[in-house]
Amino acid sequence: MIAYYKTEVPFIRLVLFFILGISISILFDIAPNNLFPLGWLILILVSIGFGLLNKKKPHYFGSYIFGTLVYVLMILSGIIICNQHKEIYRSNHFSKIGAKYLTAYLLEEPKIKGDIARFNVSVTQNIQDKRIIRTQGKLLLAMRFDSTKKIDLHYGDMLLLKAKYKETEPAYNPAEFNYKRFLSFQQVYHQTFINQKETKKLGEHQGNLIREFALKFRERQILKFDAYLKDTAIRAVASTLILGYRAELNKDTLETYTKTGTMHVLSVSGMHVGIVVVLLVFAFSFLNKTKRGRLLSTITIIAIIWFYALITGFAPSIERAAIMVTFIMLAKARSVKANIFNVIAITAFIILITDPFALINVGFQLSFIAVAGIIYLQPLIYDFYNTTNKLLDVIWKVISVSIAAQISTAPISLYYFHQFPIYFIISNVFIFLPAILIMYFGLFFLIFYSFPPIAAVFAFCLQTTIKYTNEGLKLIENIAHANITQIWWGALEILLFYGFFLFGFAAIKRKKYLKLACICLLLLILTINIKQFYHVQQKQAVFFALRKNTAVALIKGKTAVLITDLKADEFTYQFSVKPYLDSCQINYIEWINPHLIQDEKLISFEGKKLKIINHKLNNFAVSKQDWLLLSSDKKQGLKSIIDANTFEELFIDGKNRDFVIEDLKNQAENLGLKPHVLKRDFAIEIKL
Repeated sequence: MIAYYKTEVPFIRLVLFFILGISISILFDIAPNNLFPLGWLILILVSIGFGLLNKKKPHYFGSYIFGTLVYVLMILSGIIICNQHKEIYRSNHFSKIGAKYLTAYLLEEPKIKGDIARFNVSVTQNIQDKRIIRTQGKLLLAMRFDSTKKIDLHYGDMLLLKAKYKETEPAYNPAEFNYKRFLSFQQVYHQTFINQKETKKLGEHQGNLIREFALKFRERQILKFDAYLKDTAIRAVASTLILGYRAELNKDTLETYTKTGTMHVLSVSGMHVGIVVVLLVFAFSFLNKTKRGRLLSTITIIAIIWFYALITGFAPSIERAAIMVTFIMLAKARSVKANIFNVIAITAFIILITDPFALINVGFQLSFIAVAGIIYLQPLIYDFYNTTNKLLDVIWKVISVSIAAQISTAPISLYYFHQFPIYFIISNVFIFLPAILIMYFGLFFLIFYSFPPIAAVFAFCLQTTIKYTNEGLKLIENIAHANITQIWWGALEILLFYGFFLFGFAAIKRKKYLKLACICLLLLILTINIKQFYHVQQKQAVFFALRKNTAVALIKGKTAVLITDLKADEFTYQFSVKPYLDSCQINYIEWINPHLIQDEKLISFEGKKLKIINHKLNNFAVSKQDWLLLSSDKKQGLKSIIDANTFEELFIDGKNRDFVIEDLKNQAENLGLKPHVLKRDFAIEIKL
């Protein structure tokens, strides 16, 4: 029975105010100080005092005064706990103390791409000339190594490295993913790029020994897949879906699952834990004959689930599932009925106490919202259609779960990923059975690996199932208009969407909520149409800030002239340029490569003129333009360029190497000019 009355779900209200406190701390970047703990202590004393004064009044503890005090305490608790986890403010953070060398141990297995290995490390010591100071803090390390040799670095290995690091860089371009902000939520504020020769391995086993054992155990299981599954794409799906190891997952496979709305299958979560639980409950069912046996069965299943969560990486979704399974199974063993919404709230509270920044994790948000949405909405959706046919009933249950999950997570998905899979019902019904089979075939393969004939059978079944699942999803992906893209929603649209559906479903039982649902829907439509009108009328020029390339977008309505030497499939375009064009809902792009132009060319746009000086130009024709972009990547006399060109604004882009940019900046300063440098600085957006 789902609880709908607030008295039935007291903990969920407390957790919501606790989350509000964490949100305030993160949103306003509140620095740790003693005022909040002091305020918290005063409120505790005030609450106790009021309680003693009103102990003879039975209704006091249900009054608004007591409730307000408790809610304010939860907000302050959220702020205080979040502040305590902000490592950058600690006095012994490694960045606050000078050093020649640092000692640090690996917090994860290296992610290797080409000859670069990237991983986070935890700094333990700053080494000066004559002193060794104990410090702390995380550092993102990118290491160039000899790709002809296997890199011998693992979780827990201790390194000695030069103390040359810098702050992580922000998003320089509009709509670009803010990697600096993303890392800050993991308490990583600095990064370094070094060669392997600049480091020395000092030791091993410096991390959490249980986690180290789990990672090595997972690595051994992955090697078992490698021995039988020769197809890289199939092996990657097996390792990802069963063990949570995503390093080998290629871009095409990832895109297929994303566009068909089945990405949740590749993210080890509640579904995977549920499949494992069903298997374990069946395996230990023989113990259920006695009370002691049921207790032993429950403890054993919980222990195995937590070990599975550990080897799959302890992502928020798997952590949530493991905690919920623990509470539900313990309640069942004691024959106690647990309210599922309180279980969800307690689970969130436990995770957020240990890591308040998990609140910003997309996996955390999607996981909890999906579960709450399924529990609340699925019964309501399921009741819309009744059938006595068992097969149709199973299919309708899967469809109702899929619809409930999509409705509840759609706004969050649109906010982060800006796309919506049209055929999610088809793809989710299609993948329901294969996902279960893949899990069971994979688990049985690992269990019977020591018996080659049996292992070979399960490996064949696993490989065949994954192959046809991938091919089926590919077919769905290639259906015309299978995916709506370029959807850029903000906080307002998200709130209105949730308001519409929550009030809409509430109106099924209470008609008074129907007006509120209609108001939310009308405001949502109005907001979307206002944005559409803006995009049709927009006119702007954007000079992108890139490391090694040129990119200028001249935008009118939903069309753009893109002046760049990038190609559509290059990472820099996909990461730094395309997001902005998508946010402007550009549906047509005219590509111009400025470095293939032999002669000087003025590009006219809405009464403005742009001229680009590239590496092919040595003699400069006299011309007048609004914007002059230097993109030659060679030292040249800036005065001779200025003498031949009249302009309003001067730009120097990332096509130029650092020493060329420095030389041009010095010349510009001597000539009294202030150029816009489009490298390690912010892009320039000019509204017309």
